[in-house]
Amino acid sequence: MNIAYISNDIEKAKEKLLEEYEESILFEDNELKLPMVKEIKEEVYQTTDKPKTILIKAVTLRVEAQNSLLKILEETPDKVQLIILTTSKYALLDTIRSRVEVKEINFEKPQIDISFSLKSLNQKEIYEIVLKNGKKFSKLELKTFITELLKKVEEPNEELLNNFEMAMKLIDLNGDREAILSLLLLSIRNSNNENL
Repeated sequence: MNIAYISNDIEKAKEKLLEEYEESILFEDNELKLPMVKEIKEEVYQTTDKPKTILIKAVTLRVEAQNSLLKILEETPDKVQLIILTTSKYALLDTIRSRVEVKEINFEKPQIDISFSLKSLNQKEIYEIVLKNGKKFSKLELKTFITELLKKVEEPNEELLNNFEMAMKLIDLNGDREAILSLLLLSIRNSNNENL
């Protein structure tokens, strides 16, 4: 049976699935497009005596790519299992959802403690915060941290709000987490300096 996993942390879910399906073949991109589906199709129909699991990871799935994938789901060889991993069941067409078993892999949202003062933020503190947290955060944890930061900002101006929005987009695009956090904290500090 082919499966679609929905997860609130697609990176952690990918790691979990790669452990569970040790010899799986991974196809991943931020967006599922026709060229990737063509590669998947070639892999699906390569003959083999051993069972084969193909993991397809994408945040968004283009409609034309899903329509092409639909044919593969309908005619999957007996020894092949397709696993789709994405962040929302609504990213999948109804026709895809009807041909797979939909399951969820969710992770507990991290508790984020922001115990530093945003009003007196200086470069040394920014450096220490980034050094301590930048690499250890998953995408979900960094988004949670940024959301908590925004809650602490008193009267954010339009530029700062735009920077928060851009940070969230950069996280989704797998931007460098330390750089995203640095730029956001620097923009908070600069915003504080303008308000003095």
